[in-house]
Amino acid sequence: MHLGLFNLMTKRDREKPTREVYVEMREQVQLAEECGFEIAWFAEHHFSNYGMCPSPLTMATYMAGQTSRIKLGPAVIVAPLYEPLRMLEDLAVLDQISDGRLVVGLGCGYQRHEFHKFGLDLDEARDRFVEYLDVVGQFFESEPLSYDGKFLKIPETYFSVRPLQRSPETYVAGLVRDSVTQQHMAQRGYVSVNTAGAVPMATAIANRGGVEEVYRSVGLDPVTMPLAIQQYVHITDDHNEALEAADNVRFIRRVVAAMRGGYVELDGSWLHEQVAEDESTLEEMLPTTYIGSPDEVAERMILQLERLRPSHLSCHMAIGGVPAKSVMRTIERFTAEVLPQVERHFGGLDRVGGESQAGATAAE
Repeated sequence: MHLGLFNLMTKRDREKPTREVYVEMREQVQLAEECGFEIAWFAEHHFSNYGMCPSPLTMATYMAGQTSRIKLGPAVIVAPLYEPLRMLEDLAVLDQISDGRLVVGLGCGYQRHEFHKFGLDLDEARDRFVEYLDVVGQFFESEPLSYDGKFLKIPETYFSVRPLQRSPETYVAGLVRDSVTQQHMAQRGYVSVNTAGAVPMATAIANRGGVEEVYRSVGLDPVTMPLAIQQYVHITDDHNEALEAADNVRFIRRVVAAMRGGYVELDGSWLHEQVAEDESTLEEMLPTTYIGSPDEVAERMILQLERLRPSHLSCHMAIGGVPAKSVMRTIERFTAEVLPQVERHFGGLDRVGGESQAGATAAE
């Protein structure tokens, strides 16, 4: 299992300068690299303080010059919002600039107000996205590229800039229960990304089971199935601080619920926090996250890893308005005090999860 640091870059404090959000992110990624994290992820969101990074490829390319070893990737490119050829060229530039450290993250999007501003229909996002999966796969496999789909029409095209990597790892978020999309992913060896933080264990297990069924349906062995999960992480011995971190998780969950439910309210680009239906209390939320003391987090983490068997863990540590100093402390304590317990239990993180099947093909 590999470790990633997820950077949403939320601005919960209205008075906080945007540049400060970026500086803190840079310092956190640099520390994560020192502590052995393999991937730094950069989210994409538009027109609200939920996420202050509208261009994850720009951010990842910038961070290529601020780091030396850690892999860099968007989490995710909201593909239907992009002109496809420009997106592919930007991916190639990032891989060249970073000396082959590109990891591709793709998603179809879920925020209707984002699509509306770009003049697109969210109801078409999934069908558009399936075509983008085809185009990205073809781009890395061969040249020239041409495509004649319902939404994407690409004439025969040769690229002056090609990625250094022949087949970079590709992760796809969302659409866990969409069998058509999951089949495309399984046939190409793409990694399904699932939310495991602040959701019931039974739901996370069911989501994994659905992906396994698709894997079997295309003739692949679920034992080798790569899977990524994302968790909220905050290490503290102070229960009140843990509850404050949980409050920031609740903020994130409320915003996501409002955006998915279509009842989001904005003051310009500033989100109004609204209570979500049937939401958990802060105390109820803690056991479903990696928030707490090192021993508490290690125990929860071991249980979840045993049941979900992920090949990648994406750690969301800069949650909402959690102070930057606390995030830095969490990165250090997670690697120094939590991971050793988990590694002892499993005999190493490489004993967790399925094998990456990048470039896998379905059995004949």
